[in-house]
Formats: sequence, C-alpha cells, structure tokens
Amino acid sequence: MESNLTGYPSIDKPWMRYYSEDARNAKVPECTIYESIYNHNKDYLQDVALLYFGKKITYKQLFAQVEKVQKAFMMQGVKDGDDVALCVTAIPEAVYAILALNKLGANAYMLNPTFTEQQLTERLNETDATVMLVMNELYERMENVLPNTKIKQVISCSAINTLGTIAKVVKKVKKIDKTIPWNKFISEGRNVKNICKTEYKKDAPAIIVYSSGSTGAAKGIQLTNYGVNASIVDGGFIGFEWKRQDRYFCEAPIWASTGISATLLVPLYYGITVILEPKYDFELLYQHIEKYRPNFMITATGLLDYLMQKKEYSIAYREFKYLVVGGEYVTPCAEQKFNEWLQRNGSQEKLHKGYGMCECGSTVTATHYNCNKSGSAGIPTPNVIVAAFDLKTDNELKYGQRGELRVLTRSKMLGYYKKEKATKEKFFEDEQGRRWVRTGDMGYVTEDGSVYVDGRISSSYINENNETIYLFDIERAILDIEQVRQCKAVVSEIDGRRVHVVHMSLVDDADVEKTLSRVKVYCTEKLAISHFPTLVKLHDSALPIALSQKLDVAKMEKDIDGLISL
Repeated sequence: MESNLTGYPSIDKPWMRYYSEDARNAKVPECTIYESIYNHNKDYLQDVALLYFGKKITYKQLFAQVEKVQKAFMMQGVKDGDDVALCVTAIPEAVYAILALNKLGANAYMLNPTFTEQQLTERLNETDATVMLVMNELYERMENVLPNTKIKQVISCSAINTLGTIAKVVKKVKKIDKTIPWNKFISEGRNVKNICKTEYKKDAPAIIVYSSGSTGAAKGIQLTNYGVNASIVDGGFIGFEWKRQDRYFCEAPIWASTGISATLLVPLYYGITVILEPKYDFELLYQHIEKYRPNFMITATGLLDYLMQKKEYSIAYREFKYLVVGGEYVTPCAEQKFNEWLQRNGSQEKLHKGYGMCECGSTVTATHYNCNKSGSAGIPTPNVIVAAFDLKTDNELKYGQRGELRVLTRSKMLGYYKKEKATKEKFFEDEQGRRWVRTGDMGYVTEDGSVYVDGRISSSYINENNETIYLFDIERAILDIEQVRQCKAVVSEIDGRRVHVVHMSLVDDADVEKTLSRVKVYCTEKLAISHFPTLVKLHDSALPIALSQKLDVAKMEKDIDGLISL
C-alpha cells in the first residue's frame, strides 16, 4: 500500500486518480432536467436526438413535441406537483411525456408493466395520480386494474404511433375504449395558450421509479431534478470517449433508474442519438444492433450470449466504444469469452462492467478504460464514494475487508414514496452527518479503487449449527467452472431441516458426470465445509424466471424433486 494512504476508501478515494480535474469539480446544473437537456442542445437543433425504427427525430422536433405534450397535460388539469402515471416502454411519446411533465413540474410516475395486477393496483392507489398514459400494447395489463384505482383519465398510445398512419393501418391499431388516443390528446392541448414557467425545486421529486418488489412490497423511489442532473454531469466523466451524434442503445427498461437516467436522459444531454427499443426482444435487439450500430449499450450477459450464437461476426460489433454489463456478476471465465469475441470482431475495447441502484439514482460504479479489473464492478463514478462497513459496528472497513457496501452520492433518491420508516432505514448517517445509502450488498474495495460486489446480504441463512451461510459464496465458486452456465443457491426445507440446494444449468456440450465431479473437487478446495453444495438440482435449460424478470427463487425453493447428492 502507498505510504500516503490511510487504508480507508472514503478518505483516500484512490479511484480519483483516473478522473480529470474537470470531473472532480463538475457542478450540478441548478435547473430542471428538461432545462439541462434543452440548454445543452439548443445550439444543435438539427442533430438527431432519437432514432426509432429508422425514423429520425431531431432536437428541434423533440423540444417542439415536448411543448405540445406539456399543453396537452395542462388541458387535462395536470399542474405543478401532480403525479402522472406512465405505463410505457421506450417509445418517442414516452420521452416527450417524461420531459413535458418535468417542464411542468409534475412527477413522472413510472410503473413497471411486469408487476402483477395486485402490485399495479397497490402502486396506483398509493399515489394521487388521476391521469395516466398507457401504451396500447400494455393496456391489457391495466384493464382489470384501472377500475380499482383513482385514475379518471387514460391516454393511450400505440408503440407505432410515431411511424405514421400507414404503419398503424398495416398493424391494425385499434382505438381503446374509454381512453383518449394520443393524437386527440395532443390536438386538445392546442387550446392552451399560456405556459407558465415552473419554479425549479432542487429537492422535490421529479421522477418516481420502483424497486423490483422481489424481496417485499415494491417501493417508489423518488428521483429529484438535482439528483438526475448530478447523474448526467458525472455520466460525462465516467471514463469513455463519446462525441455528439454517437449512438446509444436504450436497451434497459425506462421504468427503472438505469434505463431512464443512464441510457436515456444522460445521452440526450450530451447530444448522443438515443436508439429507442420498445419490445426488449433478443431477436429485435440483434436486428437493431446490426442495422443502427450503436456505440454504447448497457445490457445483460444473456443478450451477449445470444449475439454470439445468432451471429458471431458482425461489422456492427466493431462500433462499440463502451459495451457494459450491469446489474449482474460476470465471471472471469465469461468475461474472457466476451473479450475474445469482441477482439475477433475487430473491437478495440474490452467488455465493461457496472453497478448501480435505483436508490442511488442509477450508476454507482463503472469500469474505466484505465481500470477494468476482471471480476470487479469498476470504480466509483466521479463524486461518488463507495466503502464497505462492518455490519455489527457500522465502522468503515479497510481495503480488501468485506462488509456491507454503502454509497455517498449526490444522485441519491429523496426517499421512498410515502414510506418514511423505510427511507430512514435505507440511509446511514455517519459522525460527519453524511447520509450513506445502504446497498444491502456484501463486497469490498481494493487499493486501486475497484469495487467487488459479492452478493445480497439477504442471500444467506443460519444453519442448524448457528453458522451464517452466504449463498452467493457458493454460487461464485461454482460459476468459476466453465461448464456451468447458471447457478443459484436457495434454501429449501427437506425432512424438517433448512438446507441449501444449488440449482444449475450447464453449457450445451457439458459432460454432466465430469462437471459435477469438478464442482465437488473445486468446492472442496474453495469453500468452508458448512458452505459445501451437498445437494444439486440440474435444469435442462435456463433456470426459471419470475414475472419480475429475475430468477424465480420461490419456485426453486419448492423444487426438491430429482436432487443429486454430491
């Protein structure tokens, strides 16, 4: 360790060596999100802001549409401080609505369309929203929900509305009863003559996204103008080289903070053309990558596996300047495989990784061109501090010591929507009065500033010997084995005892007997006896997925038929 380091990440901030002085001193614009984007692009109105199935929408057109939508919402009675619900994917009208509501001072209340009907009903009933925008293609998800809520007016919009009349005729787009079609909604707004300037409120909610609800009731996460603007500013210094009119593939769902902030608002601010994708279908994503050749994309390893299988070689892959896997651990073996794939396609860059949380506004860490360690989630972004804390004492830990990762960021949420107790529990205030966000993840920070995320602290249990078993440690060990595609350790009750069971899927050409033998030998070497994977469940294909699009842990916990003893 260097002699001038104290050993504590929050004091040394070793990651700052990778950032410029401009990054360290970047100021957050004191204005609305809309004003930030407008002010940074008003001199480049002919640049392309959005690309949607080949249709180019310039910044001039974007800002004009935002004003029309603002008037239309005003005609519906929406005013400063109101909540407006949006059940949409990444279509141009969704972008117009989000920015128009921000310009109006209202809150874009982003619903997750993968929620159950009960979850959607509960979420809508905890808000004061009476107006809602819903995509035609998602209306079926809301049809039984709406009668049980306070929503009085529904605006409907087809995913192909922007593509014109012919496209709508070909696709046989039908009007949805008891809703206002988008074009009529806009037409009625023409009667609004005066638009009052909304006062900037630094710490008022501007966008509300939701936690997944996989570990309890989904919570509304309030993002502010200041917080999103901070994400925008820091996003320009993360460590990749971009220029105006580069292309960013908005592949992450916009109802989550990464999608709406990192892959939509941040690139729009910097004049990057945002490629919108409404369907989140691997085949469609593949076609759009081939056709539009994005330079930047945050995605999951599943899509990269699909691309390699569907078309291993493509000129489009050379265009990636910064290809990021976020929200999941990438094994060193998988990382090497992806890097070799990119190299075979003439790419000059390696795969990058990132880590973020909705409560932190989006991105927390990202790999830098000059610091991209295998297995790490990158380094903290500019003006962000990440450190590990002892769970019992709340003391910060030194480099390499594992504890709960906590984050200091100016992009943090205002709080959970109407949940003061949960908000208080999410933040930790240190002796200096700084409010750290508790991530709930176990990990550590190394001397170069790299952050390693091991897994959710809640992914553990106490065995009959009163030992804490961290399931993610088991998963990490097994995922080191090349023949293992997926691995999830869960707790099941068998013969009256709570024990861990490892669910696995293997690569297509894996020899089952040899792979299981290797798992046994490797885990004997790497894991404590208490963590050894005694019981294994093999799946023929992928592990089961829940409606939240995450692994269906509840289903696996109950699936104890056909277990294999190691």
